[in-house]
Amino acid sequence: MHLAAVVGWSGVVVGTLTNGAQARKIGRQGADGVNATTWSLFTLMSLVWLAYGASVGSPEVVASALCGLPFLVVLLARLDPVTRWRCLGIAAALLGVVVGAPTAISGWDAGLLGLSGVIVLTRLPQLRQLVRARHADGVSTGSWLLGSLNVGLWLVFYATTRHPVAAVTMGIALATNLSIVGLAVLRHRHASTRTSPVDQLALAA
Repeated sequence: MHLAAVVGWSGVVVGTLTNGAQARKIGRQGADGVNATTWSLFTLMSLVWLAYGASVGSPEVVASALCGLPFLVVLLARLDPVTRWRCLGIAAALLGVVVGAPTAISGWDAGLLGLSGVIVLTRLPQLRQLVRARHADGVSTGSWLLGSLNVGLWLVFYATTRHPVAAVTMGIALATNLSIVGLAVLRHRHASTRTSPVDQLALAA
């Protein structure tokens, strides 16, 4: 098996574990700190990657999108319904303009360049939510770390299979993922400090 295939199928496995970890986290601890816009875009972006994988004839990309979608749907189902549908509508409109239209006019390279911008936008609401929320129990640091590993694998996959625009897209996603990991770690540590036994004794006094 070629290196690209090994890396690609590894990306399928890691990507499935990533989405599963976040869905389980929300099931156990609720959706506090989870941004509906971010995950609506993630869900619809999976459909974009599914179409891209089918277009370029890549079974790895198609499998990755298909394996991740059920977990993303479960995750969205646990969010507030009004917020969920509003954010899905916004995400669909954004992707239609920034990715769908350029792809239809100039091909997938143009669409993927637009997707690079959307990838940054998908992370910005989650970053803002982490800054504004008092705690981030619903945000799985492990899930975002797995996501970073997954994106890194796809970066290598697209670089080795000579899809430079897709590789750049993954590089941007990796940088923003790692930013979220860093902020989530800080939030979790802050929450741990606030609820430490010393703080509880001080409040009781």
